[in-house]
Amino acid sequence: MKFERSEIGALFSKLRTAVPEVRAVGNDSTGILLSGPDAFATNLELSIRAELSSPVPQGVVIPPRGVDFISGAVAPEININVTKSGLVIESGTARARLSTTPAENYPTFDGPGKDAKRCVVRANDLSWAISKVLYAVSKEDRHPAHKGLCFSHNGDDTLEICALDGYRMAISRIDCTADGDFKFVLPAATAKAIDTLGLDGSVSIERDRKKAVFSDNNFEVKSRLIAEPFLDYSKIAAQKSGGTRIVLDRKELLGVLGRVKLARSADAKEKSTLVMDLEPGGTGRASMRSTIAQMNEEFSFNGKLDERLRIGFNLEFLSEALKSMEGDAVSAWVVGPLSPVKLIEPQYEALVLPVKVKEEA
Repeated sequence: MKFERSEIGALFSKLRTAVPEVRAVGNDSTGILLSGPDAFATNLELSIRAELSSPVPQGVVIPPRGVDFISGAVAPEININVTKSGLVIESGTARARLSTTPAENYPTFDGPGKDAKRCVVRANDLSWAISKVLYAVSKEDRHPAHKGLCFSHNGDDTLEICALDGYRMAISRIDCTADGDFKFVLPAATAKAIDTLGLDGSVSIERDRKKAVFSDNNFEVKSRLIAEPFLDYSKIAAQKSGGTRIVLDRKELLGVLGRVKLARSADAKEKSTLVMDLEPGGTGRASMRSTIAQMNEEFSFNGKLDERLRIGFNLEFLSEALKSMEGDAVSAWVVGPLSPVKLIEPQYEALVLPVKVKEEA
């Protein structure tokens, strides 16, 4: 079987996220299955089906090592030959002989059942919404549900996607057409795969209690769902924006934070807190200190504060929230030294919890 490297390489790079990593002892039962008009990849938690430009004459499983070999090939053509003992992959002068499993033994991955609910969104909207919130997914194991994204639809034509980790929260909203209300938690790995595929046109989302499938005209992504309940964040999101609205110059503030963080110590055990002082006159000061350095820099904002406000932050958390915004001018609601700061733009909001700091004498 002959393939253009540019075509199969691009396809394999998209499917790679569902292929198990190469281990010291080969895992030949999974990888990428080429069968008829389709290519399949699965790691038993996530499955992706993609259409080939032309059907293959016989089914073959490309094991993880073969996937990496093809992805790194430089010759313009890839040849895959099935032998009695496995398969041989050739690319120019490079050659790989690999063991594999029969195509008929490739693991199957069923989708949602008959009770699945369905909604339809635009592919560009879905990719935008996922990319906006992925940074806020929890990296800790204490709450497995928070290592995923919560998809919810409740009574209107809006699909809401939320990620949180206990210190920050991000919510994006996009238009959708749905046949009923639903709420499910999609693993972050699946969300990243969907964002990577570059879905096109309309995307159908079907889900039941255990699985979900996302599909367009070229790809189909099936995934197990996270069963643990997601935090009921709606109460936090529904709170009216209290306090004072100020407008920040996003690029200016990111530049300030980038310079102030130079005060951080190389010792990971030494935690440095970003301190922001907001003055009623529209002047702010960002500062950070450690045992080796102290950095201070001023910035400006628009908005009227009744009194001076000092708020402490994890610098990286605030920076990531600012980077997730798109406009140069960012609206922020500030309430008090221990209240979350909410950054808002159309169809998106990000909350960052403050860190307790001492007031200056």
